[in-house]
Amino acid sequence: MNDTVTPNSTSMQRRAALAGFAASTIELYDFLLYSTMAALVFNEVFFPTYSSGAGLLASFATLAVGFLARPLGSILLGRLGDRIGRQRTLVFSLSLMAAASLGIGVLPTYEQIGVFAPLLLVIFRMLQGLALGGEWAGAALTLVEHAKPGRRYMMGSIVQMGAFGIVLATLATSISSSISGDNFLTWGWRLPFLFSIVLFGLTYWIRRQITDSAEFVKAKSVATTKPSLGSILRNHWRPIALGTGVAAAGNVVYYTISTFGLSYAVNDGGLPRTSVLNALMIASVIYTACIGGAGWFADKFGPRAVLLTGITAAVVISTFFFTLLDQGSVVIVGIAFTLYLALAHAPIQAPQAGVFSDQFPPLARYTGVALTQALPTTIIGGTAPFVAQLLMNTTGSTWAITGYIVVVSVVAFACTFALTRASKWKSVKAEASNPTTHAR
Repeated sequence: MNDTVTPNSTSMQRRAALAGFAASTIELYDFLLYSTMAALVFNEVFFPTYSSGAGLLASFATLAVGFLARPLGSILLGRLGDRIGRQRTLVFSLSLMAAASLGIGVLPTYEQIGVFAPLLLVIFRMLQGLALGGEWAGAALTLVEHAKPGRRYMMGSIVQMGAFGIVLATLATSISSSISGDNFLTWGWRLPFLFSIVLFGLTYWIRRQITDSAEFVKAKSVATTKPSLGSILRNHWRPIALGTGVAAAGNVVYYTISTFGLSYAVNDGGLPRTSVLNALMIASVIYTACIGGAGWFADKFGPRAVLLTGITAAVVISTFFFTLLDQGSVVIVGIAFTLYLALAHAPIQAPQAGVFSDQFPPLARYTGVALTQALPTTIIGGTAPFVAQLLMNTTGSTWAITGYIVVVSVVAFACTFALTRASKWKSVKAEASNPTTHAR
């Protein structure tokens, strides 16, 4: 049997890059839009009977619900993606996310329907979590499996450039929050959720032009049996566990910035909401540009070096991040956001698609990668704003939050050493010198 796989065409690689970027952009737009509104609006719209601090805790708790649904989504959509293909599964996950966002956009408030409002909010949030549980892995595999040898980390980093969705979400929120008076709390906050339908239509059109990779198609055609979920967990529990530890650092960095940090700067720092959102938007633009650079460095010097650099930066910056937020200056807040996102989050996130896909065979890869990404997002990302707010309420100090970030980062540092191997990266680098093969 000939094990050589013909590389995908250049045109298909370009389409895959555009599709991966567009899909992850709309998913992050919808999902992180919720995070922003949870910090700014939902405590007043859906939990008006609570005090300010308790309302924020309740709002962040609904944020965590979506993250809790992600592992289930990773299993369901992961199994679907390994059986019927990456692209059909991605279209389904995009449709589910769009429907959930539309539901949130037209949802009545607590004053209109009482307790049914937060109940329905939780349901729509769970649907968002189910969708994103399988979306990231599908978009990542579309990119990595279509990549040229020696360019896999750079290509895979494009899925993290979906952080452009952060830019769009921040821009949409900034524009809608500028609506005067009580109109923002009445109907202005709904507009960014409704706008996601336009983004979905564009992404769906792009996605229809992509086919599954030659590697996956070949593996599916020659397979006599398909791995069960149980066999994947038994045979690949180690990379799933270690990958969870690696990705934990990126989650604790991002969600202490975009959600808790945003809330802290506005509610505790007294800075204008729109100004802080604009600062986060500018930081996100710079972060998006840094992602590609971090992916390039991962291909050139290996993913371990890039990951460890980002994790180390996360520890260092966490020691003065909140001090910068306390200065009462929007410019300094923007600098703090930019430092954390560009120097810590970008190098942590960029190599992950390539590193995680290395750990699994094609017919178990969607499930394995989806679980590896969903578990830390649930355990750390989904709870980080809640934990940070709880630590703040309990201790009255941000140093407890810094300690939390440091502990998670130390675990991620150790897991990175265990998961990434220089020999594996060298074998991937060797593929670039032989264009007739696309081995794994």
